[in-house]
Amino acid sequence: MKRVMMAAALAAAGVMAAPAQAATVVHDAGGSRGTSIFQYGPVGQSFTMVGTSLTSFGFQFQTISTAQTNAALTFALLDGSTLGATVLRQVTGTPTAGAARQNFWYDFDLGGLSLTDGATYTAVVSATTDRLGLVYGPAANATADGYAGGQLLTTKPAFNANSNCTTGICDTNFRFASTGATSGAVPEPATWAMLLLGFGAVGYALRRGRGVRVTRQLV
Repeated sequence: MKRVMMAAALAAAGVMAAPAQAATVVHDAGGSRGTSIFQYGPVGQSFTMVGTSLTSFGFQFQTISTAQTNAALTFALLDGSTLGATVLRQVTGTPTAGAARQNFWYDFDLGGLSLTDGATYTAVVSATTDRLGLVYGPAANATADGYAGGQLLTTKPAFNANSNCTTGICDTNFRFASTGATSGAVPEPATWAMLLLGFGAVGYALRRGRGVRVTRQLV
């Protein structure tokens, strides 16, 4: 019995010793269109959080007009799924814009913002010039939602005219990094090894215990 308890303790220790899971979520909406941040902003994306601490959040941007000044963007993380939700954190950043209609990624550092795993939040950006836009999709004739955990949000509804975005299936190309992931987190290889070792030890101890009891009955 002592062996069984010890083996079970080893298995439990393997689970408890597993480090906090880190998550990197990258969503490609499958489109290449760009919406002007200045004209239709703040423009953003509602999303479902994975983890309990948000390290950074990034969008794929597109250079709309090279004639405009490459001014700083304002990024805000909102508590909810609408543009009117409470601001949890606000930072600024100046992406390095390239040639016209060139797509590129830029991440805003949030320094580990404590959030609720599985809850819905909204990331938005605003601009003072028409230099940049957010890349979004899917393609104009698409009918399927590529990301069920949120959607593209714009301030001016005119942006949605004559577009499949009226059905709520449009999303930006976005990515975020977080820690403390629990939703659907997959154990790391080291954790699996510890679990298998612990379970193996439990099985061995049980077999030994049954063998001892059988011997006593025969005697």
